[in-house]
Amino acid sequence: MLCYNKNVKQLATLITLCLVLIAPLSALTPEELVDKLNANFSRMKDGRTEITLDTSLQLLGCGGLNRQTGYLWFKAPDKVKAIVGKETYFIRGNRIRKIDGQGKRFYVTLLHAPDFTPGFNPKLMTYNFRLKTIKESSTEVVLAGIPKPGTLKNVRKVLFRIDPVNCLLTAMDLTLNGGLSGRVNLKYETVNGITVPYTCYGKSALEIFSGSLVGLVFNLSGQKLVINSGLPDSLFDPGF
Repeated sequence: MLCYNKNVKQLATLITLCLVLIAPLSALTPEELVDKLNANFSRMKDGRTEITLDTSLQLLGCGGLNRQTGYLWFKAPDKVKAIVGKETYFIRGNRIRKIDGQGKRFYVTLLHAPDFTPGFNPKLMTYNFRLKTIKESSTEVVLAGIPKPGTLKNVRKVLFRIDPVNCLLTAMDLTLNGGLSGRVNLKYETVNGITVPYTCYGKSALEIFSGSLVGLVFNLSGQKLVINSGLPDSLFDPGF
């Protein structure tokens, strides 16, 4: 009887092992996938780069290119300093301070913006959107995101396109109010063995003073990236 029980136990173990070996890997939930993206992105503790920002408003069928150059500094999770033209911005989550070319100081508020409480990283996706996986393959995973109440008033839905092999967000397809749509593309560069975003380009929309949305074509690119150099907190302090 003991020998029979032992044989049955061994057979059950063998069957279980075979089932595990032939079963497909369980799909990650959207939250688990975002955690993987965030772990990859979080290898960058800080960074600095020269930037070029090209913008064009698509207003009444017309558009003209506006080019600005400057510098950008980042420190995880939520500190950004940017010099664009003659203006300097200090950003800490949703709190923005601006100093213009004459040294005048301003408090800036973004209307209907995401909640940047988690910082500037992929966790913004789960913090601001209800996510659902709508496509999954070996080369691309697509998450559909519906904004949570109180955020992104002008955005109805976002499709987040993810490279599951390299754990990178590659693009975002936007469904906006007013029948407008947009797409944001991301390009990456490897610096010191760490993959970091260096270009963000595409088409979105901007809310003007009347409350209407107008199309916005943009290209933000970085050059001469330096990461994990140990930027001090004092660099991101506007002093007011």
